[in-house]
Formats: sequence, C-alpha cells, structure tokens
Amino acid sequence: MSGGRGRKNLLAPFVEMPFTYRTTMIEGLTLRIGQKGAKAPPSATPLLLLNGIGFNAELAEPLSRQFPDRPILSPDMPGCGGSPDSVLPYTIARVARVVTALMEREYPGQPFDCLGFSWGGALAQQIAISAPRNVRRLVLVATSSGMPLPAANAEVMRRLIDPAEYIYPQKVAANFRELLVEGGAGAGLLRKFKSPTPSGVGCQVLALAGWSAAPLLPFLRMPVLLAGMTEDPIVPIAHQRALACLIPQARTLEIVSQGHLLPLAQPERIGPAIHSFMEESEAAA
Repeated sequence: MSGGRGRKNLLAPFVEMPFTYRTTMIEGLTLRIGQKGAKAPPSATPLLLLNGIGFNAELAEPLSRQFPDRPILSPDMPGCGGSPDSVLPYTIARVARVVTALMEREYPGQPFDCLGFSWGGALAQQIAISAPRNVRRLVLVATSSGMPLPAANAEVMRRLIDPAEYIYPQKVAANFRELLVEGGAGAGLLRKFKSPTPSGVGCQVLALAGWSAAPLLPFLRMPVLLAGMTEDPIVPIAHQRALACLIPQARTLEIVSQGHLLPLAQPERIGPAIHSFMEESEAAA
C-alpha cells in the first residue's frame, strides 16, 4: 500500500495541472486547443482527447487527470469553446485530416493514442481509418459507428438533431445545460461549460449525416478499447456492442450507469481502466 501512495505523490504535480489554451490555424480551420504535459517524459506517447458534440475542452480536464504521465491535446471544434465558427460546413473526414495534421505539427514523428468520447468517438474512428500509422491505441467511449441504431431517449435526440433548436443562442445554451444535467453532470462540470454557437452545433450534426465508419472498422489493426454505459440515454449500449461486432479484436468495458457524461463527470470510474489498457498495450508493443 505504501508503494501506491508514493507513486500517487510523485505524480501529484501533473495531476492538478490544468490545460493551457491557445488558438492556432491548421489547414484552413482556426481551433483553440487545450494542451498539457510539457513535463512528461520525452518517451511518453501523446494522447489526443476528442470531446462530445458542442463541448469545450475544459469539460475534458477532469478526465485528462487520469493520464498524468503523458502529454495531452484536446481541440475545441469550430463554434465550440474558444474556436470561432467555420466559414463553411465540414465533413468528419476533413476534420480528421486537420486534427491529424495538428498532432503531427505538435508532436512531429510521434504516433499518438486517441480517446474519443461521444461525437469525438466518431472523429476518432475516422482518424484511425484515415491515418492508421499515426494512431497507436484507440479508445472509443459512448459512441457509434454511424449506423442507424435507435436512440434510447427520443426527446433527447430530437433536441440534438432538430435544426429549429439551433436558431437562437439562448435556446442552444439552455438545451445543452439540460443535456448535461440529464447526462449526469454536477455543478462542477456545469461551471466549466461554455455554450457553443448555433452554427458550431449545426455543423457537427451535419458532419455526421450520412457518415459511417462501419465498412472499414474490421480492418483496424491497432489495439482498441470500447467503453460504454449500460443505461446511457443518449448513446445506448447497443452502439458499443455493434462496434464490438465490427472490431472483433477490440476489448470491451461496460460501466453500470445511466449517465452519458460519466467519463467527464466521474472520470475516476472509467479512467483507471483506460489507463491500464493504454499501459498494457504499450508494453505489448
């Protein structure tokens, strides 16, 4: 037991370190990125942390503390957090190219681990498909391959995909706060939330329209972890189980919980298992 406490104290300076933020332009998109881990060992594998629809990188800071020994980068999508709106709509494939180029610029020549939550999980799949040599390990949390599986809560999905919900900024902010609460967010997480713009959310929803990674997922060769919540009202566990059929070599993790936002609101319940998967996969490599 004493050895465990000693390791925790050793990592304490990294655990509490928040992201530092800056804005950069990469391949025509202006993105604000949250980044930390400047003091991580040079041999540490960078981690790309991709967030849910409409979310800002501050919401991922609690989850990032579960990985104190590596450099981490988390971008705000256009119209979210501190990133300005995109001039034109974009596709998942385009954003995947942009984010891959961003990681190559920030960590030249280094393969990275990729953790995608919810909408970010769709983007993570596209990155793994488009740039498989860049992704060392892939973690998909509460996400989908884009297949038309039913949602557990029709009203929640209506608010996410109805264009009328994105006309007024005040309505967007109110809807997302309701979704955060329904997803399990507490007061601490709500304080970190920055409302996205109507255009920002609309572009993310539009990017998913007609997108599917399903045909190419069986060809992934990097280690993959699929994590989901058993009673998730926004992304039902059926999506994860479908992904498990498409990626036969993937490891699965099911958390007994009703909260879609458990990875952000209670990262200690899922973070250690993800950290262990990353460490085991690196040792095997």
